[in-house]
Amino acid sequence: MGNLIRSHLARLMRAPVFWLAVAVSAGAGLCLGFIQAAGLVIFPPACCAVVFSLFFGPEHADGAIRNKLIAGHSRTEIYLSVLAVSILVMWLFLALASPRIIHTARFNTYGHYTPGQAALTIATVMLALAAVAAALTALCMLIHRRTVLALALVLLVLCGILLGAAVWTEIASYGSYSYLEIAEDAPSRLLERYDVDELLRLGLAQWVYVPAQKPPATLAFAGRLLPVVQALQALDRDTGVPMAWDAPLWSLGEMALVTALGLALFRRKDIK
Repeated sequence: MGNLIRSHLARLMRAPVFWLAVAVSAGAGLCLGFIQAAGLVIFPPACCAVVFSLFFGPEHADGAIRNKLIAGHSRTEIYLSVLAVSILVMWLFLALASPRIIHTARFNTYGHYTPGQAALTIATVMLALAAVAAALTALCMLIHRRTVLALALVLLVLCGILLGAAVWTEIASYGSYSYLEIAEDAPSRLLERYDVDELLRLGLAQWVYVPAQKPPATLAFAGRLLPVVQALQALDRDTGVPMAWDAPLWSLGEMALVTALGLALFRRKDIK
């Protein structure tokens, strides 16, 4: 299988669409004034959808898969080699879209994370995107028409991002937050200047903390299923939503399930 992986990587190096995606990801990472959770989640899958549709799509039509089978490679080796390359490419685009990825957790949370929590955040994002790569791989290996494959990949990524953003917005509404409660007898001169420090010093205002609420079970379950939500929940700490410590397990489970299903269907597929 190692030879297949090296072959895929060598062909990628010669593909203009790959280098275009590399430039887009790197440009996004350089243009962002700070690390944004949305950029980390959106750019890698979007770039992979374009690259995979043009790179893996022709393998059915030009007989590359059939030639690999004739050369003695098993279908399992072929499938897993594509999966490995897909995950590596996804992580490459992730790193390029975030030059300071190692400091993502600390940067986005203003230092609120311990080193262990920061490591878990990075692992959560990487595994969530690996689950997306597994789904893209399944489509690449099962759809033999390039146009249909390109449409399927783009729709999967686009729908995943939009649905994930909608679910995350709803989940974030249950997060914790603080608001300033100002006394009714506060002088108008302070209110006009909105001098928060002075109001607090004089005892005319106080910060009120509203703890996070528990979202409905169906909403929480939907958040666990969607890789985009798993990544955003780990990255976007300003919402006051507690980190989902079991998110990496969900990503691993989804990756294993999608891979097992895709491999089973690929083994039955008629390779012409």
